[in-house]
Amino acid sequence: MEFSRRKRFNYNLIQLSLLSTLGLGQLAFAQDANTPPADDQSSIERAAVKGSSGDIEKITVTARHKAETLLEIPMSVSAVSAAELADRDISYAEDLYRTLAGAAMPGDQLVLRGLSGGNDASPDTTSTFVDDVPFNYTNLTDIDRIEVLRGPQGTLYGSNAIGGTVRIITKQPQLQDFELFGSLQASQEADVAGTSDNYSVGMNIPLVSDKLALRVNFNHANSQGKFVNMNTGLQANSNDMLLRGKLRWQATPELNIVAGYMYTEEKSHGPTRGDLATPGYFYDYSATQNPDAAYGYDIGIFTVDCDPTANRAVCREGTNALKAQRGVPSRYQIWQRIDDWSKDATNLYTLSLDHDDILGFATLSYAGSYRTTKHDALRDFARLDFVNLMDDWLTEDQKDTRQTHQLRLQNLDTTSPWSWTIGAYYDKSNTPYSPHAQDEFFSATDIDSALFIAAMGVDGRQVGVDNWNNPNLMWNLTYFDDSSRELAFFADTSYLFDLGDYGDLELNAGIRRYDLRDHSSYAQLGVWATDASETGGKESGNRYKLSASWRPTNDFSVYSLYSEGYRPGGNNGPLPGLCIDDPNAVNRKDRYTSDAIKNYEVGVKSRMFGGKVDLAAAAYQIDWTDMKTDVFMETCSFTYTANGGKARSRGLELESTAWLTDDLKMIVNASYTNAEVTEDNATISAKKGDDMTMVPKYNGYLALDQGLDLFSHNANVRLDYSVYGSFKSHFNTRDEDISPAYGYMNLSGRMEVNDNINLSLHINNLFDREVTTYRRADSRSPGDTYAPQYVNYLDGRTVTLRVDYMFY
Repeated sequence: MEFSRRKRFNYNLIQLSLLSTLGLGQLAFAQDANTPPADDQSSIERAAVKGSSGDIEKITVTARHKAETLLEIPMSVSAVSAAELADRDISYAEDLYRTLAGAAMPGDQLVLRGLSGGNDASPDTTSTFVDDVPFNYTNLTDIDRIEVLRGPQGTLYGSNAIGGTVRIITKQPQLQDFELFGSLQASQEADVAGTSDNYSVGMNIPLVSDKLALRVNFNHANSQGKFVNMNTGLQANSNDMLLRGKLRWQATPELNIVAGYMYTEEKSHGPTRGDLATPGYFYDYSATQNPDAAYGYDIGIFTVDCDPTANRAVCREGTNALKAQRGVPSRYQIWQRIDDWSKDATNLYTLSLDHDDILGFATLSYAGSYRTTKHDALRDFARLDFVNLMDDWLTEDQKDTRQTHQLRLQNLDTTSPWSWTIGAYYDKSNTPYSPHAQDEFFSATDIDSALFIAAMGVDGRQVGVDNWNNPNLMWNLTYFDDSSRELAFFADTSYLFDLGDYGDLELNAGIRRYDLRDHSSYAQLGVWATDASETGGKESGNRYKLSASWRPTNDFSVYSLYSEGYRPGGNNGPLPGLCIDDPNAVNRKDRYTSDAIKNYEVGVKSRMFGGKVDLAAAAYQIDWTDMKTDVFMETCSFTYTANGGKARSRGLELESTAWLTDDLKMIVNASYTNAEVTEDNATISAKKGDDMTMVPKYNGYLALDQGLDLFSHNANVRLDYSVYGSFKSHFNTRDEDISPAYGYMNLSGRMEVNDNINLSLHINNLFDREVTTYRRADSRSPGDTYAPQYVNYLDGRTVTLRVDYMFY
């Protein structure tokens, strides 16, 4: 966030660096009056500034891999600056998504334009790129801006971008200025014990004047969770860490090279979802010593009734449940025998190269990456396998590698009416030999070993001894190889026709040719299944884009767009023996194919009243075939991927910004989405005409931002309100699958203490509304009260104090 370089009440700079052009409802990135010298920018940034008139036309994004104003881009795009993110205390992109028109966040992933496609809250229908590298990590420390591109982006951004693409552009090393920057914040949520904190620090260090610079930043976030395991006493918590370093070498005036390293770590401990179930009973057992019985005990299994209105924690342990006297709200109480935990660590190495003049006709850009990701986790399986009669847990231990390469050539002459881009993309992911991809254990005491036989009819302890010489291990999954590869070539071209008094007309066309290869080989051994399998496949195809944009004046444009997208096919993992009899298992296949998206869109963008009002609106229809979806098998809690038929989404999006006075800004975003299945689909229990899951019919966002002079310091106060319609989480719907409509309000204030320090206070969910953001019954049988009824809540009233600093 800038301080000495950005003044709140300079009207031109507000428009340049804080105004959300064309009503896209967010504040767009801008080159301001203190734009770094030309030799300290990328070729795209230099192109953005070249020939600019110095007014609001400087506001640029690079959604089409070239610098353009938002008005010039024939698609729906939202752009948000780093300053706006800091002012709103947004540290992760997920917190931003809820304010965008047409966006939904049922779980931890963004869903755009109704493209969810199944019964899973994490459908993977949008892609995320960090500095042109596909990387689904949304920490917003030390970034320049975010661009959210709605609709399929299959030609320029490839697979997994059917709903849209998020581009996170981080700040580059500056060759001339030393900077020390960072932020500190502490948060307290109502009804949640403990304080959450987030801190970051960074430096920009010029090493060789105008030639070499290093930029490093570090961020750590500790979050206290809402849910408490009343059996173990653990309150959920998570920790995220980011370390990023970039070394920039301006080798020649035309050649810029940046080598980067990023380490990310995400750790969580404890439950991440609540449980609304009132089971009415729980299972227990008796163990009677008998020297002639297996492991010396006769086992009797029975049920114990409890208050049918009591939650699971109270049902299991009564009103004296652990921590119950410490004031844990009943909605945050859960009961598990064992606490889950997970840890994901990624080492990402990147290299980018920009050359401004290749043989006098083109620019060249390369973005490459190599990463290793280590995943470790422990999952409580006691409820699923043994109805919580004994300790039973699943461990995951897996290491993945991935490399990506993208090479682009683009026209050098940015003043030419003809613009073109050609490029190639390569992406390979691999899970090498993983002998402990998944292991399942149980406690294996004499009593539990006898209980295992009584419940399952199998001697789990002996299986462990015979196969691994480990009495606790009952099942193992080994991956010998699991790999996928995508090779693509793409081209995009446009021509700008000068229509004289009738303005400009741009015609644009794009194509992507992709070739996919995948292979999977695994074996499973133990009580649930003993088998091995090897499968693989290949696909190829084309995806197209066509658009026309008419700009009769510099302040108005209308466009039409046809675009296509896809997600690659692949291989399912093994079907655990526990799932063989699941009703949904019959629809499972070893391999699923790519799906296909066709998007038809028209839109209008306008700047009115001398730049005081910006407006953008779009209408679209999306046709979806071979819909790729995750299928949940409730009897064993495993999933597989399948092609789930056809669907269609239609909608309207509106985003606008108005300066009501020189110091009072209003933002209004709204959308209507009608997404439905267009044919019966037994795989996901959907019927023709069913509304799509995870998608509210409407959402809206209203914000008022007032500039103030507070004790001779620049300040502002912001009040915003968000509203969402109801939605369901499952096609075969139960009442427990429906999340009701809701709205909530946030209040924040910021003051520039001096040129180097900003102080801000943020109160989210101002009136402490109890808001359900996701509900799902784990079972389709209403009588199965033992299964969880999962729920997520919006954070209660949360007060955050934040300090941002920057020293030069």
